Amino acid sequence: MRLLHLLKYKLILYSILSNIRNYSQVLRMLNELKYRLFIFNDMNKDKLMEHKAVTIAHKPLIVYIITVLMISTSIIYFYVSYQDYEELLQMSSSTDSQNVSEMLATRNEMTFFLIVAIAYIPIALWMLKVKHNNKIPYIIAVVGSVALIIFYILTRTIDLPSIGLQTDVGVIDIIAKVLQGAIISVSIFLIISTIIRNQLDKKNPATR
Repeated sequence: MRLLHLLKYKLILYSILSNIRNYSQVLRMLNELKYRLFIFNDMNKDKLMEHKAVTIAHKPLIVYIITVLMISTSIIYFYVSYQDYEELLQMSSSTDSQNVSEMLATRNEMTFFLIVAIAYIPIALWMLKVKHNNKIPYIIAVVGSVALIIFYILTRTIDLPSIGLQTDVGVIDIIAKVLQGAIISVSIFLIISTIIRNQLDKKNPATR
């Protein structure tokens, strides 16, 4: 009789342990499922954000925005070169040797500003033509604008030949650098979005 009771208790204990083991397995499965769902949701969020960024970048409006930035920068450089031209006219009446060196520096500066002003226009028109189908004009805009910002910093910190050390920092200078910074930011955004779009098109050819 006592043996039967002992066997009964053992069976009950075994059943409890078995249920606990099954319950822990179920918990592990639920935790793993929860983790997988969490990763899946994160991946979907990343893909959704990526899709939104690409969609925004491939709207015509953003191309028009960067074109306006390019043309505005060109106008500023035309205006500054015109100021240098007026300054040259005032200096031309003097024959002082120091004034001659200043005229040379001003002439070089005016020529440089004219070249930059003219260069921005065809790149802007190229952007309007190709829109999102070509990264080259945006790469040129980034490289050119970065180079101009670096060159501006150098002219304010180093005495460059034929230019000298420029100590003036005007409102027009600040506006030009802000516009160039915006051109760099928007161009990089368009370049990256175009790369992502091309990768998505390769993965899903049917979405082209």
